Formats: sequence, structure tokens, C-alpha cells
Amino acid sequence: MAVEPGDAKFVSKLNEEEKKRAKDELHELNDKDREGAVQALRKWALEQKWLITMTDFEFLLRFIRVRKYSQLGARETLENYWTNRTNVPEWFKNVDPADEKIHKVLRTGMMYCPKGYDQHGRRVIFGSTDNLDMSLMKSKEGQDLMYKTCCLLFDWLAYDEKALVNGVVFVSDYSGLSMEFIKYWNPEAEKKLLAYFQKSLPMRFKAFHMYKMPAFVDALFAILLPFMSQKFKDRMHSHGKSLVKIYEELGMEVFPDEYLPDDYNGPSAGTKQEIIVIIASPFDMSMHAHMVTRVNKHRVTCL
Repeated sequence: MAVEPGDAKFVSKLNEEEKKRAKDELHELNDKDREGAVQALRKWALEQKWLITMTDFEFLLRFIRVRKYSQLGARETLENYWTNRTNVPEWFKNVDPADEKIHKVLRTGMMYCPKGYDQHGRRVIFGSTDNLDMSLMKSKEGQDLMYKTCCLLFDWLAYDEKALVNGVVFVSDYSGLSMEFIKYWNPEAEKKLLAYFQKSLPMRFKAFHMYKMPAFVDALFAILLPFMSQKFKDRMHSHGKSLVKIYEELGMEVFPDEYLPDDYNGPSAGTKQEIIVIIASPFDMSMHAHMVTRVNKHRVTCL
């Protein structure tokens, strides 16, 4: 086993229900089992001279949990994580959370995440094509900036232990998306992002809810279906112009005010703008600047 001083400092933030979920769904039996699994993965990682990776407890635990305590699975996902990040440097190299260009994309509300959780303890990521900056879509540099911002958002979410155990959910609102989008849609970039999400990112994607999706977007998705795992396909749900089923699945309190009925008087996630301010502000924090600096130093040295 490869032990580091920080191992003993890790304290799980999960509540009792979430600890039970980690046991039932991820096969995490107890603290000793968790420590042994992380230390075994670290030992293997340190033996791989071609792989330059972080080895702290919290980081490696993500890969153990997402692969349900399979050492072979955790190794595969860790390899894929660094390989994909190395192969797409335009998304992952020299990322600065304080970059004003990234802040500008975040402030559009193209993608945002309320601070709270849905009724199943999952983080919810909202996407809104109403706020899509088409000027970014018209150049590779602009598209890369959008993908870079998206991936940085997931690096930030990876610090949420509850989200890693309970999972994350997407709600995509396609209102206002025009046919112009087709001209600039980049299927090769989408395939790279899909590969990163499916095979590399230590994150549990539980559902993809699509609202007001036009027929031409359905056609674009058809291009990606051959590259999509059956698990991802099974978790994609189109809801037409109704939010009722999504309300029932997630709970109304996690939605922005703009998506709630006029006669709803219960709790909400706040206005869309309030949520965007909250999601943008952590990228100014020193922890996240430090996190990205650390990640940038690691890579696959030879493929």
C-alpha cells in the first residue's frame, strides 16, 4: 500500500442516507475499506512512469467510487482522464479560473448550476440555448472557449462529494435555438466531449432532461448515438414543451424562478441571474485557482 500523510485527514461529508447509497450502489463498506482501495490505486499509479497524476486521497477516491470499487475500472478511468485531457490541450491546458473570457461565458447563463440539490441529493446543471453566444460558435477559438468553460465547471463540481456519490442531472432548455446553429455545430468536438464524459470524468451522470427540443436537434443527436453508451441513451429524456415530469423527478425547489408556474409559492433556487452569480464566483476563489494549476501540471507523458 502507498500511504500519504493526508490520508488520515480525509473526513467524508456524506450524511447517513448518502453513506448508505455509497455502500449499496458503490460498494463502499467502511472507512478502512475506502482507505485501502485508495492506497492500492495510488501504488499502481506511482508505478506507471508514463503517467503523471495527482495522488491525494480525495482525488483518487473519485475514480474508486465512480467505478464502484473495481481497481481495474478505476485504473482505466484514471488513464482515460489524463489521456483525454492531454489529447485536447485547447480545452485543458493553461486554464485560468480568473480568466475574464471564461467569466464572460459563465455570465451568459449558457450553463449554470444551482447551489442546492434535487430531491435525490443530486446537483442539477441547467443549459439554456437562449443564452448561447452565436458569435463564439463561428470560430474554433470561440468554440474551444465554450468547451473549456464547460470542462472547468465539472472540475469545480468534482469537489462536491455529495454530487460524486448521488450524481448529477442535466436539464437542457432549447428555447429560441435557431437553424443557424446547424451551420456551426461541431460533431467532432461533441464526440470528444462525449468520450470525456463517458469514459474519463469521475462523475455519475444520472439523467439528461431535454425541454422544447426542436426536430433538427434530434437529428444532430442521431449523429452522436453510435458513440454513446447504452447507459447514456437510456438516461436521455425528451419532454416536449412540458416541465411537469421534470418537476416530479427533481422537485420544484431546485428550479430557477423563471421555470416555475406563476402560482407556485414554494422554495426555489432563486432567479436565474442570482444562480449565475453564485456559480461564477467560486472561480475567483484561490482554491479553484490552485486546483486548476495542479491539474495543468499532470498529464500522460507518452501515449
